[in-house]
Amino acid sequence: MKNYLLAFLVVAVATSCSKYSITGSSDLQNVDGRMLFLKTVQGDELTNMDSCDVVHGKFRFHGSLDTVRVVALYMDNMPVIPVVLEDGDITVTLNSQKQSCKGTPLNDSLSAFNEKYQQLLYRMQELSHEQSQAIMNGDDMDEVNARLENKEQELMIEEDKLITTFITENFDNCLGPYVFEMATSSYEYPVLTPWIDALMSKATENFKNAPYVKEYMKVAHENQNIMTGVTDVAPQLPPQSPALTTGPTPNELAKPQKTE
Repeated sequence: MKNYLLAFLVVAVATSCSKYSITGSSDLQNVDGRMLFLKTVQGDELTNMDSCDVVHGKFRFHGSLDTVRVVALYMDNMPVIPVVLEDGDITVTLNSQKQSCKGTPLNDSLSAFNEKYQQLLYRMQELSHEQSQAIMNGDDMDEVNARLENKEQELMIEEDKLITTFITENFDNCLGPYVFEMATSSYEYPVLTPWIDALMSKATENFKNAPYVKEYMKVAHENQNIMTGVTDVAPQLPPQSPALTTGPTPNELAKPQKTE
């Protein structure tokens, strides 16, 4: 009877383990024969979870996982795109226009967010182009700058709403902490801002206890004590994850890997 029970438990554990399957394609030049890696952070180390070769523009990863997480797809030593490892069939496309990762609920959600965020960044970049064009045209720069400043403020409000809404809607899965890290990675060191205070005031316990969020808030509170004179040491650096670095452009991906 004990043997039957043990066998049942083994089967139950095996069948409860989620599996991921990633099928990818690329039309970029110079990618055949290059190595792709799925990398994740363990402690302070960036480690390889899986790897494969690109053959005739195609590649594939598959395996099991004990928890849903955001990892990074790397080409050689370059981060390319974040991937949510979750149960289901994931499709990655690396083409001359953009990179995308879709096919499962969290990947679809993250992909939609990234597209909106990239559109906002493009619109912000266009403001400097408008300014340069106005200078070349001899326009009244006081009027131009006032108009562009208003546009910039509108875009910043739109960006804040996009990020805040997405994190709030994903407090209880891996996407909330991931985008929180993305939003705070540009800070010189962890600080407590009105935006962070407002976000944390409505955050769930799951979000507060996510490793990056928990460590960020701990260091931010310590830095606040330093800046208010409670502690007299240098501010601490942010606990950034190397797996979440911004990836290269499609043109950068297409360049042959340099050999040393």
